[in-house]
Amino acid sequence: MPRLLRSITCGLTTLLFTPAILAAQQSPLPAATGFDFHPTGVSLITGCKAAIHRVRSELHAVDSVQAEKRTFANTVGRAEHATMSLLDSAAAYANLYLVSPDAEVRQASQICSQQLAKFSVDVGADSKMYDDAVALSKPGVLNDPAQRKVAELYAEQGRHAGAGLDSATRERVKGLFNRLNDLQREYAVALAADSTTITITAAESKGIAPQLLANLKQAPNGGYVVPVNEATSGPFMQTDASSAARARFQAANLQRGGADNVKRLESALAIRDTLAHLFGFPNWAAYQLDTHMVKDPTRVIAFLNQIDSELYSKTKTELANLAAVKRADGDNTALLSSDISYYNAMLRRTRYKVDNEEIRQYFPVDHVISGVFGIYEHLLGVKFDEITPADAWAPGVREFAVSDAATKKPLGWIFLDLFPRPNKYDHFATFPMRPAVHWADGTFDMPVSAIVGNWPTAAPGKPALLSHQDVITFFHEFGHLMDATIVNVPFPTLVGLRQDFVEAPSQMLENWMWQPSVLARVSSNVTTGKPLPPDLIERMIALRQLGAGYSNSAQAFYAMFDMRLHTATGPIDTKVTWDSLQARMMPGVTFTGAYPAASFGHLMGGYDAGYYGYLWSKAYAQDLFTRFEKDGVMSASAGMAYRHDILEPGGLREPDALLQSFLGRPLNYDAFYRDLGITTHAAGSPAGK
Repeated sequence: MPRLLRSITCGLTTLLFTPAILAAQQSPLPAATGFDFHPTGVSLITGCKAAIHRVRSELHAVDSVQAEKRTFANTVGRAEHATMSLLDSAAAYANLYLVSPDAEVRQASQICSQQLAKFSVDVGADSKMYDDAVALSKPGVLNDPAQRKVAELYAEQGRHAGAGLDSATRERVKGLFNRLNDLQREYAVALAADSTTITITAAESKGIAPQLLANLKQAPNGGYVVPVNEATSGPFMQTDASSAARARFQAANLQRGGADNVKRLESALAIRDTLAHLFGFPNWAAYQLDTHMVKDPTRVIAFLNQIDSELYSKTKTELANLAAVKRADGDNTALLSSDISYYNAMLRRTRYKVDNEEIRQYFPVDHVISGVFGIYEHLLGVKFDEITPADAWAPGVREFAVSDAATKKPLGWIFLDLFPRPNKYDHFATFPMRPAVHWADGTFDMPVSAIVGNWPTAAPGKPALLSHQDVITFFHEFGHLMDATIVNVPFPTLVGLRQDFVEAPSQMLENWMWQPSVLARVSSNVTTGKPLPPDLIERMIALRQLGAGYSNSAQAFYAMFDMRLHTATGPIDTKVTWDSLQARMMPGVTFTGAYPAASFGHLMGGYDAGYYGYLWSKAYAQDLFTRFEKDGVMSASAGMAYRHDILEPGGLREPDALLQSFLGRPLNYDAFYRDLGITTHAAGSPAGK
C-alpha cells in the first residue's frame, strides 16, 4: 500500500511550473500552490469523489496487467504515480476540517476524509499489488535501491493492511479499519470543537500573565472566563496564584472531549485488539511495532521501566523541593499536581532569578520567526521568502517560499498557522500536505507543509510574546517542516521515516534553543530591542535540568499508559488504568480528571502504541547532536552534512544507517541519559535491555 495514503493530508490540482512563470514572480514561487483552500462544500465533495474515481480506475488498470507482463514500472511504480495524483487532486480537502474557519467546508472535509480513508483501506488490501510487491522485493529482483525499498515497504504495508489474508477475513479487516478511521476522526473533531472554560473571581486572577489576562472576557461576577486549551494552559498554570483556580483548570483540561471521546477510544481499543488477532499478533502493540525500529513491546516496556526506575529518586526530590516552596509561600497543604507548574516557576523566579514573564518580553513573535529562519538558512543552505498576500485557508496564516541558497532552485512552500481560533486543531503539529518527490525522469513535485499551532494570543494592540518553551516547540516543529521540504527521494512512499525515529531530527534541533549565541540571536526585547542579557541566558541554561525528572517521568508514564492500553488482553477501563499506573510511576503527586484519556489525542492520531517514540527517538536525537557539539552548533559544514545524510534520504535508508552515515559510528546512549539527568546509567550501555 502506498505509505502516504494511510495518513493522506493535503493536495488539490497539479500545477506545472515553467521558467517563465517563476521569472515573473518577486518570490521564487507564486502564492498559488495548486491547492484550493477555499472550496465550497459542494465543490469539495464533488472534487474529492472525482479524484478518488480517477485514481481507483488507474489502480484497477494496474491490477489488470497480465501476470507475465507485470514489472515494477507498470505495477508498484505506476501506483506511486497514482498516489501522487491523488495527493495533488484531493488530499488538501481531507484536512480542511481541522483548520478551515468555514463550517460548511469543515463538514464537507470530514466527508472527504472518510471517503479517502475508505479508499486507502481498499488500496492497502489489494492482494494483486501485495503479491507484486512480495515478488519484487525478493533479493536480486530489483537492482535500483529506491525501487527495491519501495517494493519492500509495499509488501510490509500490504501485510499490515490485510492484503495477504483470505478474501473473507480481508473483507472483515477492511470493515474494521473503516470503523477505526471514523472513530479517530470523530475524536479529533470533538477536541477541535471543544470550548471548555472555567470562571474565576477577580481575587483568583492575581498574578495571571498580563498577555493572557488582557484576552480574557469578563464574567458577570466581575471575574473572568478562562478558555481551557493549548494556548492558555501554560500561562495560566504557571502564573495564577490561586491554587483552587489552578485545580479547576486542570480538572477541566482533563475532561475535554468528555465521555463520548472515552467511548470512542475504548471502542477503538477493542477494534485494534480484534485486528491484531486477525493478523496473528497477540495485541495491537505487537502489530504496530512490527514495522517500527523497536519491533517488540516487551523491549519498550523494559525501556520505560528503566527510565522510570532511574528517574524515580530524582523526581521525588524535585517534588519535595516544590512542596517546600509551597510551604514557604504560606500554604501548608499538600502539593497537588496543579501546583507543579506554578511553584516550579516561582522557584526559578525567587531562588534562581529566572522569571518566565521577564523572558517572555524578549520573544516577540515576528523576531522569533525571523531569527529561526536565519538559523535554518545558515545551517541547511536554504532561503525563505514571504509571499504576500498568502493563498491560505484562513486570515492570518503566513506563506513562504523555500529555495536552495546556492542554486536558487525553488524547493517548496511552507505555511505558518500559529494562533488559536474556534474549531481549529487544538495542539501544535506539522501538517505535510504534498510530499517532495524528485522523479527519475527529472520532474519534481514541489512539497507543501504547514505548522498548525496555538500560541498565546497577543494582548490588544501589542505583539504576541512567547515563552522560552514556545520557542523550543517552534524550533522543533520547524525541523519537521525542513524534513518534509528537503527530502530528496524518487517516490512518495520513501518520504516518511520510521515512526519511532520520526521525532529524532526535530528533537535534536531543540538543543539550539539552549545555546547562548542562538538565544541571543532569536531574542529581542519588545521595548528596547536588545537581546537576552548574557547573565540571564547563563541562568536559563543552568536550569535546563530543573524539573527534568518530573517531566521525563511524566513522558514515561504517558508512554506506558499507551502501551498498557494496547497490550491489554480484554476490555480495559481507561480511567482505572490511568489512575493505577500513575500511582506507581509518579511519586507522591498524581493528576487525573473525570476523563483523562478523552483529550490524549496521540492515542487517536497515529501514535497508538507509539507514544514511547518521543523518548526512544530522543536517544538518536541527542547522539546526533554530539556532531554539532564537536563541530560547533552553527557549523555550516555540519549542517549541510545533516541535510545530506539525515534529511535528504528520508525513508530510503533505515534510521540506524542514517545515524551511522552522519556520525561515522553506531548509536551511543550516553548523551540521551545525560539529557534525562540520569547519572547512574553505565556509559556505553544500551537502553531497554
